[in-house]
Amino acid sequence: MRKWLRPRRGRAVDLSWPLRIAVGGAFATIVILTIAQVFFRFVLDSPLVWSEELVRILVVWITFIGAAVVCWDGTHLNVDVLFVRLPLPARRVLRAVNALLAIGFLALLAWFSLPLIEIGWYVEIGALDLPDSVYRSPALVGGVLMIVFILLRVFYRRPVEEPEEPGAFDKDPL
Repeated sequence: MRKWLRPRRGRAVDLSWPLRIAVGGAFATIVILTIAQVFFRFVLDSPLVWSEELVRILVVWITFIGAAVVCWDGTHLNVDVLFVRLPLPARRVLRAVNALLAIGFLALLAWFSLPLIEIGWYVEIGALDLPDSVYRSPALVGGVLMIVFILLRVFYRRPVEEPEEPGAFDKDPL
């Protein structure tokens, strides 16, 4: 097995790597489409009508899929001034509360996005002839992925409680 596929000692396997590849591919597509759009509009004087909508769809998908990836990594932005000063038992309780609140919010997001996705199937967006639900589906998909990754983080990939380096500490409140 290749070195980058093997989990490091004490570390979990990165279950989000297919999503990382998808986000990277979508980002590369956005860059290429934006350059092509500028070239076609200003050099050839024949703009690509569909490219702006595709870029917008990809940005929405990148946002939610990327949020799922950072849920797995535990690298969401946070203010940890109070968290790092708490004793270990209080940090554990706060982690549990944070996980429950995040899962509750994401469950509501996913649940209430279902009727919006259903309504979106009947409306087509401009040049691409795609249903409007393409814009609304990332909330459901990303919300479910975030819930799964938070649960996996809590039960499978526990954060390191004891720091390996002196003076270092675990700053991930989830």
